[in-house]
Amino acid sequence: MPATVAMSGTPMQKEYWSGPAAEQWATHADRIDAMMRPMTDDALRVANVKPGERVLDIGCGSGATSLRLAGAAQPRGAVTGVDISPQLLQVARTRAAQVDLPVSFIEADAGAAQFDQKFDAAFSRFGVMFFEQPSAAFTNIRKHLRDGGRITFICWRPIAENGWAMVPIEAITPMFDTPWMPPNTDAPGPFAFSDPAKVERILSEAGWRDIAIARWDGDNVIAGGVGLEESTDFLVRIGPCARAIAERGLDVADVRRRLIERLAPLHNGTGVALSAACWFVSATA
Repeated sequence: MPATVAMSGTPMQKEYWSGPAAEQWATHADRIDAMMRPMTDDALRVANVKPGERVLDIGCGSGATSLRLAGAAQPRGAVTGVDISPQLLQVARTRAAQVDLPVSFIEADAGAAQFDQKFDAAFSRFGVMFFEQPSAAFTNIRKHLRDGGRITFICWRPIAENGWAMVPIEAITPMFDTPWMPPNTDAPGPFAFSDPAKVERILSEAGWRDIAIARWDGDNVIAGGVGLEESTDFLVRIGPCARAIAERGLDVADVRRRLIERLAPLHNGTGVALSAACWFVSATA
C-alpha cells in the first residue's frame, strides 16, 4: 500500500471537496484539464520526470497530471496520486483503468499522510495552497522524498493579476449587498501562495533548499474553448462566481445575464481567453 496513514484534511476543506463543488469539478474534469493545459505542459517540463522515477502527485484531483507523470516515468517508474476529494478520485481511477500505466490513487491529505516508500519527485498543479499548516505539510512531504529529491508545483499569483477570476467577479459585483473583498491570503485557498516571499519562507522552514520561483503568464481559455453560453454556464458552476452565488445567494439567471454581457465582446468564435498568472516553484529535498 502506498500510504499507511491517510489523513483526510481539515474539516472545512474536506467538506468543500466532498460536497456539491466537488461534484461540479468532477463533472467538468475534461474541460478544466483543457483550460489548464498550457501551464500544465510548461510545469511538467520544469518537473522533468525521468524514466524509472517514483513520483508523488499532490492534490491530484481527477488524475490528469498523475497519468502524464506516469507516462514520463516509464519504463519502471510509478506515480501515487493523493487527494481529499472522493468525487475527483473516482474520476481519476476511471481514467487510470483505461490506460496501462503504473499509477495508484489514495484519499489522503498529502501534508499528513505517512507513506511506506521514498519518492524521487513530487508535483502539484494548484494543490498545495490549501494546507492548514503549510510548513508542517511541506516538512512531511520532504520527509517522504529521497535525499536530493525535488518538488515542482504551480500556484496562483495575486487574484488581481488573474483575469479568469477578476473579469467574472467584476461583472457581478453590482449584485453584491456588501463590498467584494480579495481573498484572505493568510488562510488556505487558491491564492494563499500568491506572495513569493511567503512561499520561500514556508519552504525554507520545512527544510527545502535550492528554492526557485518563476513567473508564468498565459491564458485560461474558459472551459477549454466553447461557445459563449457554455463558457457562461461553466463560470456559474466553477470558480469565484460559483462561490459567490453560493455564499451570497445570488440569482443565477441574473448572474448569467451579466456574465454573457461581459464576455460577449471577448468571445472570438472559439472561446473566451482570460489572463492567467502563476508561480512555478521548484525546490530540492
